[in-house]
Amino acid sequence: MNRIILSAATAAALSAALSAGPANAQSLPFVPDIYMGLEAGTGERTASRFGEPGAITSSNESNGVDYGAFVGIELPSFPLGYFAVEAGVGDSTGETTAIVTDGAAQREVTSQARFNWSGTARLGLEPALGFAAYGIAGYGGEQVDVTVTDVATGVSFEGDDSMDGIIYGLGAKYDVGRDVSIRAEYRHRETSGAYDPEQFMVGAYVSF
Repeated sequence: MNRIILSAATAAALSAALSAGPANAQSLPFVPDIYMGLEAGTGERTASRFGEPGAITSSNESNGVDYGAFVGIELPSFPLGYFAVEAGVGDSTGETTAIVTDGAAQREVTSQARFNWSGTARLGLEPALGFAAYGIAGYGGEQVDVTVTDVATGVSFEGDDSMDGIIYGLGAKYDVGRDVSIRAEYRHRETSGAYDPEQFMVGAYVSF
């Protein structure tokens, strides 16, 4: 009789645990979550000579609209910790103009930001369930259309350049649902002291 009562109690406990499991499910330690998302924001770029001889005597930089997509792997690998690795691609409307003076010659160097890419890691703290603040580090580049115009003659030629460098920044993310998160990030890319894009981006992503 005792065995029957014990078996019934065990079955009831197992049934309750199974029925409650999906509703309270959380990411398990060392089990990665794959995520994909979209982002948009503003980007500022510093005017560059893009290899033209001389010195920049005047310049103009306009904030562009930056946007893109990303895919990553998030690994909640330690208590209160947050770690993710990510690859991203994007585009921008950012432009710069520089007047480069070399002796008596002056050239106008304009740039139009195009395709960009990045590979980054995010490491930080998750002090509350679903919220994390983190640092960003990685590497990336941007393809730039460049037009050089001789100020005196108006003769111009077009080319392109790839501005690659180390990426660093800060960010925060918040889970608004079981599989949906939002985030805000500041990212800076060093490209030999010139051009150096700065991005302020917001995004949303879905985890799988």
